[in-house]
Parts: sequence; C-alpha cells; structure tokens
Amino acid sequence: MENTVAFAVCDDDEIVCEAICAKIRKILLKCGIPANMDKYVSPLALYKNIESGERQYDVLFLDIDMPRLSGIDLAKALKKRADSPDIIFVSNREEKVFESFSVRPFGFVRKNNFSNDLKDTLLSYINARVMKNVAIAVSTNGNSVVRNIKVSDIVYIESFRYKQYIYMADGEQIECRMSMEEFESKLLKYDIVRVYKSYLVNLRFVQRIERSGVVLNYKDGLKLAVSREKIKELKEQYLCYLRKTGAVLFDGE
Repeated sequence: MENTVAFAVCDDDEIVCEAICAKIRKILLKCGIPANMDKYVSPLALYKNIESGERQYDVLFLDIDMPRLSGIDLAKALKKRADSPDIIFVSNREEKVFESFSVRPFGFVRKNNFSNDLKDTLLSYINARVMKNVAIAVSTNGNSVVRNIKVSDIVYIESFRYKQYIYMADGEQIECRMSMEEFESKLLKYDIVRVYKSYLVNLRFVQRIERSGVVLNYKDGLKLAVSREKIKELKEQYLCYLRKTGAVLFDGE
C-alpha cells in the first residue's frame, strides 16, 4: 500500500521557493519516494486552499518572515485543524527557532546551512513518517485471512518447503503462501532485498555483512546465509540504503 506524499513549499521570494522545491525533488528522487509538490509565494493563498479543502498536504515547508501572515502564525492557524500537516520551517532567522517550538514543528532548516539542514530534515521525515507507515497485504491461514503487515517491522522472510515465513520485529512469525518472487517485486523499493534463494532481508535490520553471511540486529545477532554471487550486490544495496537514510552523505552533495 503505497501513498504519494503531498508537499507544499511557501516562501514569498519566488526564486528561493523554486530552489527549495528543486532540492526536495532531488532528494525524493534519490529515495524513490513518490510525491506531489505545490509552491506558494503567498501564505494566505496556501491557508485558503487548505481551509477550503481544495488542497490537503502531509508536510509544509514554510518561511517564517512573510508579509501579512508569518510562517509561525500560519502554522498556529493550521494546528487547530484535526488533519493539520507537519510543519518544517525554512528561515535565515535562527533566533526564531525557540519561538517556532510553540507550534511543535517537525524541523527547522537554516537558510545559511540550507543543503545540509534540508537533507537531514527531509531524510528524518521520510524515515519517521513515510517509510514507517507503509504496509502490504498478505494472505495467511491457508489464504483465508488477509492481513496488513507493516513493512518497516519485517526483519526477514524465509522460504521453506513451499511456504513463506515472515519474521517480525516483535518476534511474531507469520506463515503465508505468497511466492518469494512476488515478495521481492513488492518489497525491493522498501529496501527488503534477496540475499539467498530462501531469504529476503530488510536492510534496516542489517548489523554487518560478512563473507559468509549477513548478521541481523535481531535475536542476539541472527546470521543468515548469503549466496556468494550476491555479496557484492548486497554491499552496494546496503551502501545505497545508508545514503538514503542519511547515515552517510550522498556522493557529490
């Protein structure tokens, strides 16, 4: 179940607004996150679109100093709504950081450290809000029950004697009959990768990769076999995952 994330950027300087949008698009593209993005130079226009129900957003990137309606005042007005979006402030007014806490923003991007702050904040948002809410439907109990399984809680999937077993972070083991090929096609974009003919592993739970296998941060360091021809590919996939989650910097950034 994959949802497109709705972003809006509001800055009264049109050039700055477009620069923020371009940087966000670049990061989202690297992360493979589907998103819609609108840009505004008027905070009042943004407020009216949300208040009327014409637009609904998951997260707003707001400048603080804007004419007629500041970013903080806009956030305060929107926080009264039950479906209020997450707020990320983008400002060169670092002294406003503490004032912004009154609306409990998700983050604060300093314009004088724009690239690094934006990347760190957006990656944090993706990990905290986007990836953790993705679920897939699987058939269990001999295909009689369909369950929604949270992708971020899948540690690994094992194929054994024509059955597949999903091992969850809380220790639950779920038996189902979806083929490994079907699992692989559904889950690759969520960083769950094939390491052996019988195993799919969530890179989120990888502790280290050894010549003879992959060690997971699960059950005191569970080790799963990795086929010899997969080791190099797995290391590349894991490095991409670390870049995407901000554990290492993007190349060329």
